[in-house]
Amino acid sequence: MEPEVVIRVATPADATGLAELKLMMSPPAAPLADWERALFAHDLVSWIAVDPDARVCLVAEVDDQLVGMAWLVVFSRAPNIGALRRLTGDVQSVFVRPEFRGRGIAGRLVDGLLDAARARGIGRVSVSSNDGGAAVYRRAGFEEAPLLLEWRADPPGH
Repeated sequence: MEPEVVIRVATPADATGLAELKLMMSPPAAPLADWERALFAHDLVSWIAVDPDARVCLVAEVDDQLVGMAWLVVFSRAPNIGALRRLTGDVQSVFVRPEFRGRGIAGRLVDGLLDAARARGIGRVSVSSNDGGAAVYRRAGFEEAPLLLEWRADPPGH
């Protein structure tokens, strides 16, 4: 019998585990010192604390170990007549440790973020996906948005 996977809102006590998941997801070019890892964990918690209503972080936990994470960043949009409060959301950094993939954890995390979006009255949520994650988002109800355009600044030195 597989251990139970618990999906819950992240707390400041999850900072170290979240930092480790983020580093697994996007490994740095060189190994980090312990103090750099601790500083990164602190920075993550500080970023959430700046505007907790605009940041939702869900974690997946198995036997008190964080095995996955997913983030919803909420943005305020320009008001329209009759709609002063317009919000949009962006799903970011959905990641499940490789040894826990294939169990539906990413889908449960994404579903939880969409529940949080509905609770906040968010009418549109976007996500930038890689090929491996696209099926998870499609199952959750995301559709292709062919007119979504993106601008990127030139990297420094170009």
